[in-house]
Amino acid sequence: MKLHFQHLRDTKNVGDRSCSPFDYFDWGDATVSDLRAADTPAHDVGIYGGGQIFRGLSHYKGVTRNKRVLNIAWGIGSNKSFLISPRHFISKRRMDLIGSRDFGDDRYEYAPCPSCMSPLFDNPPPPSHKVVFYAHAGKTKQMKLNIPQEMPTENNVCGDLNTALSFIASGETVVSNSYHGVYWALLMGRKAICIPFSNKFGHYLQPPLMSSPTDWHGDIGRGISRPEMLALSREATLAFKAKVDARIADHVRQV
Repeated sequence: MKLHFQHLRDTKNVGDRSCSPFDYFDWGDATVSDLRAADTPAHDVGIYGGGQIFRGLSHYKGVTRNKRVLNIAWGIGSNKSFLISPRHFISKRRMDLIGSRDFGDDRYEYAPCPSCMSPLFDNPPPPSHKVVFYAHAGKTKQMKLNIPQEMPTENNVCGDLNTALSFIASGETVVSNSYHGVYWALLMGRKAICIPFSNKFGHYLQPPLMSSPTDWHGDIGRGISRPEMLALSREATLAFKAKVDARIADHVRQV
């Protein structure tokens, strides 16, 4: 039984690159590739995600159309901008099991981004700054956030997960307009302030303080910490993995 994982792997965006369950569990001889690549190897089970890729499952080159393949979406963002979305409809039909990172979306199983399983969250160092800003590299300039020059700042193309988490851990309060920046701050129990640029930020298991490009400076003292977030997210991830394992076992018996 050949497993193959796909997500936006060939990218500088640390969140997209670090959100596949491939990296956090032992899958034997499973393989992984970028979802947009056309040279996907033959496989019996395709696992897609995480990340904001649900619409893309309708047209990305790597998604298999073979009906004998078991297709699973894991930790994907299932929210949509419009009530009727043909691409969401097509993507849904192509998947046999869907785990959404959007808490409260009752259409699907809840499956938070599996990066919560990284051992880097187990013992984060104590903060060394009162406030840090973890920015989305592609959105920050147009949002006109006016980040003070003296505020420690990093962005989501900083290199790798360890670099990103080390920076986020350095802040007692973490301000971010990055989905994963907010998520990781919550997992570490930091006081989190989110500056959203779309509706994808509205479905964390335990929400941060929501602010805006014009108000966040005044909200710095109001960041919200969620000490239970890591344990709850890992519990939900393991519960979804159990469902994935069961579906794979059923698929093996049917092949």
